[in-house]
Amino acid sequence: MPGSQQNKARRQLAAILSADAVGYSRRMAEDEAATAQVLRSHRDTIAGYVREHRGRVVNAVGDNLLAEFASAVDAVACALDVQTELARREAGLAEDRRLRFRIGVHLGDLAVEEEILGDAVNIAARLEALADPGGICASAAIVEQVRGKVQGAFEDLGEQQLKNIPSPVRAYRVRPLAAQPEGAAAAPTPVPGFSGRPAIAILPFENRGTDPAQEYLADGIVEDLIARLAAFRLFPVISRSSTFTYKGKRIDPRQVSRELRARYVVEGSVQGVAGRVRVSVQLIDGVQGHQISSERYDRELGDVFALQDDIVLAIVNSIEPALARAERQRARQKSEPDLDAWESFQRGNWLLFGFRSKEDLFGALELFRRAHALDPAFATAAAMQSITYAGLLTYQWADDPTRAVAEALAAGETSVALSDDDPWAHTALGYGCSLSGDMPRAIAAFERAIELNPSLTLPYQGLAVALSAEHPDDAIRVMEKAIRLSPRDPQMHFFRHQLAVAHLIAGRYEDAVKQDEESLRLRADQPHVYRVLAAAYGHLGRSATALGALEKMRRLAPHFSLDEFRRANSAVLVERCIEGWRRAGWPEA
Repeated sequence: MPGSQQNKARRQLAAILSADAVGYSRRMAEDEAATAQVLRSHRDTIAGYVREHRGRVVNAVGDNLLAEFASAVDAVACALDVQTELARREAGLAEDRRLRFRIGVHLGDLAVEEEILGDAVNIAARLEALADPGGICASAAIVEQVRGKVQGAFEDLGEQQLKNIPSPVRAYRVRPLAAQPEGAAAAPTPVPGFSGRPAIAILPFENRGTDPAQEYLADGIVEDLIARLAAFRLFPVISRSSTFTYKGKRIDPRQVSRELRARYVVEGSVQGVAGRVRVSVQLIDGVQGHQISSERYDRELGDVFALQDDIVLAIVNSIEPALARAERQRARQKSEPDLDAWESFQRGNWLLFGFRSKEDLFGALELFRRAHALDPAFATAAAMQSITYAGLLTYQWADDPTRAVAEALAAGETSVALSDDDPWAHTALGYGCSLSGDMPRAIAAFERAIELNPSLTLPYQGLAVALSAEHPDDAIRVMEKAIRLSPRDPQMHFFRHQLAVAHLIAGRYEDAVKQDEESLRLRADQPHVYRVLAAAYGHLGRSATALGALEKMRRLAPHFSLDEFRRANSAVLVERCIEGWRRAGWPEA
């Protein structure tokens, strides 16, 4: 007997975030144009935080936004960040000029098609209606997963009978943790020589098993973790000789923070049972004493060296983004004139890695310039200028493309001159050389960046770009490795698109379509993705679909210039794209 369409859909457990603007209809009646502009800005901000916290915007219609997350922690952390940022933006406005959002969060089973269906979505929407304007309401299912793992406080609202939901749902009001009280521990003095950047201390992991061999595994993981995190060159990492003085001691992370002058503290444990090992890791704000993130890794206990490498890589790819998010959050809480070099750099990263507009990228560029002006030895601030120019050129937003290419190369060369052992500097040089058309030098720079820090994924993407014209299969292998290194990377939409480019050049058009469709599922506002997707459809003879993709590209990028496209891309990619567009019957090709 045939089942319903919902029964045929793929099902999964997910955290659902539902956000809705308060008083939107009234504001629209008073000033339609201004309200629509504010709504777009706020919704773009929410979508940016969803991506930053590894979520996916499923629907954004009218004044509502619906998103899904694989992790309850990510969903609640996103909601807290959204409400903090929107409150900061509107702090100086009169009450009747504010456009605040209510947010509801629930964890439940979903039917997944093009959208998401099921009671979990309805419960999230009903919880949202319980939230205060500018507030968050979460179900008990969410709170059980996130308590102690996010910087939020929870107020029990009791059982709630939600509209059209048969069973009562226990609800909680979620608020950001209160500001640090007077007399609490001050932030530790920054480590000298690191431009005021906060340090991180990785404490010896506790061996909770009875096998002494696991003591060596626990120590080895910490030693490798110190080396891997130090390789990012963004946060000073306290040396092993200092952190291992705490081995075997139970100590408050706030005391460690004070004694080692470390803002962040990592704790962990190792436990082996019946041929398996479990490693648990927590990242803690050492000033507030609050847990920022918590992860658990279960593995088969086989080759101890391979096991150690695998676990360390997984931990690094969890901790480094969590550190970056925490620092961007701190930087956003200060007014721009008060930002120091490090805070300007982090505010720039927030705009760059969550950009939704040309203005975001130009804002990031100015903040990176400010950071470098405040600290001329800050190599990574110079490096990020080059990477920002690459974004402006990709979206054809640079006012003067020729000058932008020259500035990107100059910024990359400056950053390497300042710090030849900084992987970000060599990544920036690689992008500058790639934009300038010097692919051999670009490849060498990206390979050097990867040598300095094999866990940093951005140079893998740049290397794939540089390789794709002449060696597309090598480019594919590079990008597949980046995806294995960081399967939940916030820039995954770029990774998938670069795979699509390499497949297009290699003539594997079905594979190109598959990768670009996945890229657009992760982030839909990418005109450059629609260009390549349309070309692949054209080569496959799917003309109507190709023309539809080109129409979407034109809506997203009305300024698109074929001449600029030719200038900014390899001859073989340009040829493949134009031929695909012609086959589809696009009159501009």
